[in-house]
Amino acid sequence: MQTTLFANGAARGLILLAALAASAVHSETPTPVPASPPSIDGTYELAERVMANGTVLRPPLIVALYTMADGRFSLNLFVKNADGTIASESSVGRYTFGADKYCEWIEYTTRKDLDKPGVTNEVPAVTDHCAPVTVKDGRFNFSPPGEGVEVRFGSEGFTEKIGGAFVDYWKKIR
Repeated sequence: MQTTLFANGAARGLILLAALAASAVHSETPTPVPASPPSIDGTYELAERVMANGTVLRPPLIVALYTMADGRFSLNLFVKNADGTIASESSVGRYTFGADKYCEWIEYTTRKDLDKPGVTNEVPAVTDHCAPVTVKDGRFNFSPPGEGVEVRFGSEGFTEKIGGAFVDYWKKIR
């Protein structure tokens, strides 16, 4: 009798295991929710510029607003020089951004006493409009083509380093 009870229990166990295995084979694995693509869209305000010699410029000596949205950008920058004159830049253009590549096309720019004396509408010459993007410490790092700038985007804003001249700190306001 004990042998029969044991055999019945073993048979029920095997039936249960077979049912569970069949259920596992026929169950659908959940479809992963795709992660949203990386984005640098937003409106940024220049909080301060730290010069190579340690001097810190803040508004009203330097004022800038940079908006990036849906593949379009607009930059307006005004710097009050030591002699009281104003250097400025206003640029509009297009861009694409991904986790591995940033591309940019400046469609129009006006620069006054910024890179050189006088006013120019010359767009920086570039042979390749794209630059690689790396991710480090949760920040996107790249150098927009033709501008001699290194940028590091994070959720709170970005920094922009121009050679040994200065570092700009931009705060995301929207």
